[in-house]
Amino acid sequence: MTKPPRLAVYCGPFDGGSTAKIAASLANGFVARGTPTDLLVTASRAPIPEATDPQVRVLAMGRMGPWTRVPAMALYLREHRPAAVLTHRIREDVFTLKAARLAGTGTPVFVTVHGRMSVKLDHLKGWKGRRRRAEVLHWYRRNRGLVAISQDTAQDLHALLGAAAPVTTIPNPIVTARMLELAQAPIDHPWFRADPSGARTPVLVFAGRLEVEKDLPTLLHAFARLRAGLDCRLLIIGDGRLRPQIESVRADLGLTESVDMPGWAANPYPYLRRADLVVLSSFWDALPTVLIESLALGTPVVSTECGAGPREILANGRFGPLVPPGDPRALADAMARTLADPLPAATLRQGGERYEAQRNADRYLALMLGSAREVNHVG
Repeated sequence: MTKPPRLAVYCGPFDGGSTAKIAASLANGFVARGTPTDLLVTASRAPIPEATDPQVRVLAMGRMGPWTRVPAMALYLREHRPAAVLTHRIREDVFTLKAARLAGTGTPVFVTVHGRMSVKLDHLKGWKGRRRRAEVLHWYRRNRGLVAISQDTAQDLHALLGAAAPVTTIPNPIVTARMLELAQAPIDHPWFRADPSGARTPVLVFAGRLEVEKDLPTLLHAFARLRAGLDCRLLIIGDGRLRPQIESVRADLGLTESVDMPGWAANPYPYLRRADLVVLSSFWDALPTVLIESLALGTPVVSTECGAGPREILANGRFGPLVPPGDPRALADAMARTLADPLPAATLRQGGERYEAQRNADRYLALMLGSAREVNHVG
């Protein structure tokens, strides 16, 4: 009996980031269809909440430094002979393509592009920006396939690489049964406890990295405006380099008692499910996972129009209002309107349906296994 072909998904750090969640979701989806799959991981800060299926073979690739990552990947390709490899970032994709050439295995390599590549490259300045642009232009056409997470991302790739670039659009595999199960976990935070009458002060939630592109200062200024007319609270879940700056803005606005910053949460889903409103204040975001997760859990959302991703997720405002980035007044008004008149949970869940994990993992499988069959036929 012929063994089914094995696939590999390069995850990188196995942490709480979106890429790790997507990589694990795809690996789980592949093995659910009977396709053996390796999840290639490097050192991680903490495990992601979505456990991998026991059938997924998780392989530690070591530190993968600049001088070791190509030989380490080439050794993996020669020893394990996957039918195809999927990567997620520029650097990982380039060294995997180099490793495939060094190994001499002819392994097809695919890359998922998480947002407009031209914007990412424009934000990289100096020699690093020039090097990354050169790598993309030289190596990305050598992938067997480029997977764009949205139509906007696909159009941008074609503009950057040419109309003949092998681009396929597949939404991210976000909504899993495991995620919905994790969302049912209890919450210890006192803000989610009702008073004796059953009432509770509305709680808004932000979940994400505390980095420049998330524009937390705008969210805090908008929240201060909202709170001037409505008793409410804001929970900021996440961590990052800008924590001291954000804490300073919080204090300056007199919000220390009404804005809590508990840090990174291993399982953020109960907070998203129990929130009265989830808010995204970014000035740039590709396809924000938190919006998809919140919709799937039936929670109202408000987002800045910080790229084509939020517009696509929210169907041009059908599933939640979109406001200009960097505008506290517009964000506060949208939050107030949504809290006063939220969409029904059933309507919101419709917005998450296209990001159902197994459905989109199946599309990856068809793409990658189709390529593997071509290689075997030629061989």
